[in-house]
Amino acid sequence: MAHRGGHDGTSPVYQIDFTALATGKRIASTKRRVRWRFGFTNQQALQNGETGTACRGEEHDVTLVWSITSGKRLVLADGQEVHYSVSRANDFDCSWTMRGGHVLKLIAHASPPINATPGFRQYDFLIDGQSFFSMPKVYRLGLTSGRGGGGRQAHHAGGGERPASDNNIAAIEAPHNHEEVRFSCCFLFWTLCPTGLMR
Repeated sequence: MAHRGGHDGTSPVYQIDFTALATGKRIASTKRRVRWRFGFTNQQALQNGETGTACRGEEHDVTLVWSITSGKRLVLADGQEVHYSVSRANDFDCSWTMRGGHVLKLIAHASPPINATPGFRQYDFLIDGQSFFSMPKVYRLGLTSGRGGGGRQAHHAGGGERPASDNNIAAIEAPHNHEEVRFSCCFLFWTLCPTGLMR
């Protein structure tokens, strides 16, 4: 099984995007389609000092299709069925092992609890025990938060290196090349799109 790594830009796994849509024919909220897209970092590119999308590696997607009324739950990994069941339970989870020995786990709740605890997620997806939502975004690969680690620190417009810190989060989050700008725009569009996207 692969090591988990840190939660900074040197993580072996990165997030591409997440969508959660209500897709019922008559009542939208009766059917959910939840999708996570993630990738495994190209470790060679990372070791060569590359950052952002230059470190993209093998990428995958996992989709949960859940009919709340019928209880049918289908999980697809890269378009292939890995789980199918029928249950009217309000909670759902399943695990499987993918090629390479990575253990994937999907957790979903039909609705959030009335008194949700801080950090509660209606939908979560774990790879080797690490939550998708704690993984770095693809455009942050190879960058660190200034607390050590193997990645490069953020560059400022003047050209030299400047240590990243909690006060300099904009420099870490900002795209650093044309490909990262294009990805960020797509990511923001899907994040802000008013078509029923839920987090």
